[in-house]
Amino acid sequence: MSVAEEAENRGIALIRELVAGAAGVVVAAFAAAVVFSAEEPVGRVMVMAAACGLLAASLCDWRATLVTAAMAAGVFVGVLADGAPPTPAPQGFTPIFVVAVVLGVGNRRLRLMRSDEGHRRQ
Repeated sequence: MSVAEEAENRGIALIRELVAGAAGVVVAAFAAAVVFSAEEPVGRVMVMAAACGLLAASLCDWRATLVTAAMAAGVFVGVLADGAPPTPAPQGFTPIFVVAVVLGVGNRRLRLMRSDEGHRRQ
């Protein structure tokens, strides 16, 4: 495989992961909007953060993970928290997304370390 083909394959894989992350954020936003009313921003942010953590655990490329986390935080701040009377500063919820991404990436790293350890033992 040439260098150009490998670069093209990596680019296609990145695009595929970006699309998967965006689709996951959209599904989570719809679920949060359906399950919780606009007056319950904490429930909505928990749904979005859980989806963000699960996506971070499943996406392989760190760039796709960061874009997905930024998209999830942006959708929450711009769409889900908009018009909620008890949420004067929805940007205060963004550290929850950071924690979710750190936990998701940590989970993925631990799984990779365990699978490498299992291969070494055999």
